[in-house]
Amino acid sequence: MNNPLRFTSTVILLFCFLLVNTVVLLAQGVTTSALTGIVKSDKGEVMPGANVVIVFEQTNAKYGANTRSNGQYNVSNMHIGGPYTITVSYIGYKTQQIKNVYLNLGQESRVDFALAEEAVAGATVLVTAEQNEVINSAREGAATNVSPQMVQELPTLKRSVRDLTRLDPRSDGNYSFGGKNWLYNNISLDGSYFNNPYGLDDPSPGGQANAEPFSYDAVDQVQISIAPFDVREGGFTGAGINTVTKSGTNEVKGSVYSYMRNESLLGNSVRGQKVVANPKLSYNQSGVSVSGPIIRNELFFFLNAEIDRREDPGSDFVANRGVDGFGISRVRASALDSIRNRLKNVYGYETGPYENYTHETQSEKLLLKLDWLINDNHKVMFRYNRLDARRDLGPHPFVLSPNNTGRGPNENTLPFRNSGYKINNKLNSYALEVNSRFDNISNRFFASYNRFRDSRDPFSAPFPTIQIAEKGITYTTAGHEPFSIHNILDQDVLQFTNNLSYYLDNHVFTAGVNYESFSFFNSFNIFRHGLFFLPYGWFPGTATFSSLQQFFDATHPDSTNKANFKSFIGTGPYKGEKVNVAQLAIYAQDEFLISPEFNVTYGIRVDIPFYLTKMVANPFSTDSLKMLLDENGNPEKLDQSKLPDAKPLFSPRIGFNWNVDGKKETQLRGGTGIFTGRVPFVWIGNVISNPGANPNIWGPYNTGAPQVKTSDDAILQQSFDLNTMVPDFKMPQVWTTNLAVDKKLPYDIFGTLEMLYGKDINAVYVRNSDLKKPTRYLPDGRPYYGGAGSNELNPDGGAGVYTIDNTSEGYNYSLTAQLRKAFENGLFTSISYTYLEAKSNMKSTEIASVLWQGNPVQGNPNKPELSYSEFGVRNRISGVASYRYDWTENNKTTIGMFFEIAEGNRFTGAGGNRYSYTYAGDLNGDGYSNDLIYIPKNQSEINFDPSGGSANAQWAALNAFIEQDDYLKANRGKIAERFGALNPWFSNIDLKIMHEISFMVGTQKHAFQINADILNLGNLINSDWGVRKVASSSATSPLEFTGLDPVTKVPLFKFNSALKSTFVDDLGLASRWQMQIGIRYLFN
Repeated sequence: MNNPLRFTSTVILLFCFLLVNTVVLLAQGVTTSALTGIVKSDKGEVMPGANVVIVFEQTNAKYGANTRSNGQYNVSNMHIGGPYTITVSYIGYKTQQIKNVYLNLGQESRVDFALAEEAVAGATVLVTAEQNEVINSAREGAATNVSPQMVQELPTLKRSVRDLTRLDPRSDGNYSFGGKNWLYNNISLDGSYFNNPYGLDDPSPGGQANAEPFSYDAVDQVQISIAPFDVREGGFTGAGINTVTKSGTNEVKGSVYSYMRNESLLGNSVRGQKVVANPKLSYNQSGVSVSGPIIRNELFFFLNAEIDRREDPGSDFVANRGVDGFGISRVRASALDSIRNRLKNVYGYETGPYENYTHETQSEKLLLKLDWLINDNHKVMFRYNRLDARRDLGPHPFVLSPNNTGRGPNENTLPFRNSGYKINNKLNSYALEVNSRFDNISNRFFASYNRFRDSRDPFSAPFPTIQIAEKGITYTTAGHEPFSIHNILDQDVLQFTNNLSYYLDNHVFTAGVNYESFSFFNSFNIFRHGLFFLPYGWFPGTATFSSLQQFFDATHPDSTNKANFKSFIGTGPYKGEKVNVAQLAIYAQDEFLISPEFNVTYGIRVDIPFYLTKMVANPFSTDSLKMLLDENGNPEKLDQSKLPDAKPLFSPRIGFNWNVDGKKETQLRGGTGIFTGRVPFVWIGNVISNPGANPNIWGPYNTGAPQVKTSDDAILQQSFDLNTMVPDFKMPQVWTTNLAVDKKLPYDIFGTLEMLYGKDINAVYVRNSDLKKPTRYLPDGRPYYGGAGSNELNPDGGAGVYTIDNTSEGYNYSLTAQLRKAFENGLFTSISYTYLEAKSNMKSTEIASVLWQGNPVQGNPNKPELSYSEFGVRNRISGVASYRYDWTENNKTTIGMFFEIAEGNRFTGAGGNRYSYTYAGDLNGDGYSNDLIYIPKNQSEINFDPSGGSANAQWAALNAFIEQDDYLKANRGKIAERFGALNPWFSNIDLKIMHEISFMVGTQKHAFQINADILNLGNLINSDWGVRKVASSSATSPLEFTGLDPVTKVPLFKFNSALKSTFVDDLGLASRWQMQIGIRYLFN
């Protein structure tokens, strides 16, 4: 299947055939809601044939159904929200009507009726709807719904759905749920696939540019679904995050708004100490929304347009000029001035400043949504969304940095400004949804196309990337940002879904199909200007210096061996590849109402991944390589040009809900089943873009091979490393079990106790098939592979054969307790506690080879030990509260609050939650600095290098460092675990205050709102409060491996006696208060 266009066309034709000829359909989805219930007489007899009419009051849209033989009715694919009016009639019985029914996204609400007999037809009886979001027969698996009220009332500085997802108790606050990789979610907007599919830097489109792909003002409802046992939901092993945007109604509405903040609304003190010498911030977000009818009761529109403008410092740190303190790096200004002058005077290269420079962030968004009520049985939605975002950034924070210690800016490292770049994210998204109903059948058809265009504009002229370390830790970075050399990513995502449901007695049978096509063009030229990450002098093109002195010696203008940096600069065509993949899902299920108190949902989903890229035969991988070894040290054959075959992945699931006492006061729910997700497709792209020395592909040393053009200025090219996949590779799968009890407690408090357990079936890790077997074992028991130049099966200067493989060792479990109460005066409160443990075999990043090179290991790097996941906080208490007080009919104040107290931290691309203690240096001789330290029990278990001072002095300092660290102290005599260290506890309170003044102009209501969003309220009150801790980059590499003793061959280490503590105050924005002022004018 090497022709992706032909394959996609075939699938679409098959899809259309199924759509025309299938007569079964979907009852609910991630864009709509549903209603069900049982109609009985007041004597308890079921009433088949009762007429149910439901009206959405805002548009006069009508839905209808007749009860079946068991008295049950189902209405699916309904517009979310409300109010709805439900009317039930039956000949000989009084008609009943319920008003003000509201529906949540992705949930099926249950409303039952009991009709009373009447001799003569009379007036309609109005009854009160008993809706409960907690005890609800549709709830089975773990999920969190965010209502329109919460969207409006909760604090959010970024005005981002990301802030709403933290309401789920299992969230880390930044798109990781239950300890799973933040790239393993499925994010949707109005049902459209809205992930960042290639998986670079951030899980959300626009995330690289710190932009949201759509305006917060367009958000209606959000659902975070952790364990949905409905087989129609798939494509994730983390969470499904479903957002539905607002729609127009029969009422014309509009608003104009602007949100602002600057340095005066930004805290600049941590524990009484000033953080930034000259703080600067300028931020404004302004927009307009308007909605209403185009044709009353038939065609409606919603339109939003928004712009963002921001300027802030490129670094919160300044160079050291002889005085230490907050916000002052160890990096000496005199050293950076000398580096800048040396590069300018000797090489004519301009580094730019290293402090006091500004980064800009800009974006524009547009969203248009049309809703067409063709008739009572057929409804159409069309949505168009556009994003154009740009952001200035520094160099990549950590990948391929010296000893993986990062590039800053921080207390240890200051990069030069021209080592950064501007990221550009552009998106155009189109979505079409058609919902139809026929008697006892309903149907949802959905199609979308997303066009992503991402690129980078480097600040630097072409020049090698120069990295300088001191004491094993990155000191500075100069030269071209290595990941931004002709870095272009085009992504085209096509999606089709059709779900059909058939209602029979107490069953709802559903069958469906979903097809997703992903087409990528990626130009990524990381090594065009040399193999910068290797030690200088290994061979031409290497540019990582172990010290300032080594750099100055190598660049001295009078040196006979002066570094010839300009010769490293690459020329000729750029490297670029096309990547085409697809995934087809077919599924069926039955929702079985066994009794009015007990229902079961069971079904099966089959996902089939297709790898559609046309590959070039690669005799280098199959014939030229003398030997490769698998994870167990056994010989293996790998063919880079052969991607895995299409194989079905089965996901059976079953969920249940039991109204235990029949009074809707105690509910037991849960389920078990398999969830199939996707990998970030960059990992697949790495295989295609790294063919090694394939003789059939052009390369700088293979110019006789044909040039295969992939774009106007890019071709397929050979690579330094070889990337492969095992032939039987499978997409991630996890078996998840969920059990929960919901209980109505005294004082109308609703409590939930919920357990989640997930066991990896197919997790992902990477190994180096070119690594030799160990030559011996070191004193702490770890294998030793011979060191650089002696650790390869196929000597070629350090290139690896990085193989993507599966493992089943990982797991995650969480226990959550939650309390909710809605008070009669309008106050709503919720508080939850979650304990989480998650373990995996891999540190996540976007480059497949770095998944091996940067993965901290205790022993065999090709069989990484099961250890803590870098995602997820271990203990988390979180809560929300909202309250509105009406001073008068036209004068109202709303207060919303979110708080969390947690052990750990939210994950960012550079980590920040858990830490690994690794040596600075390649202890195990596998070629990379990723070896976890052995924590000595006493001085006899470590040998110190005399160049670091006396052994006794170094031991005394190291011993004191171990004693102050809870993890190190508790694990003496062991090799540290990957991500064994956890961020200390932190607390955070966010507050929103909004005041509205309204008035009438004729018959039309107008209003002004002013609001303040305050993040980290505690820090505003006291600069000692709300301060988070992070591990110092020097503390996570506390020991420098200097080499093997020439006689005894035991490792020698140096300890920096100036290192006193592991954790330091985080001086970033997470530790300081921030405030945003907003003003809005509304009319309706």
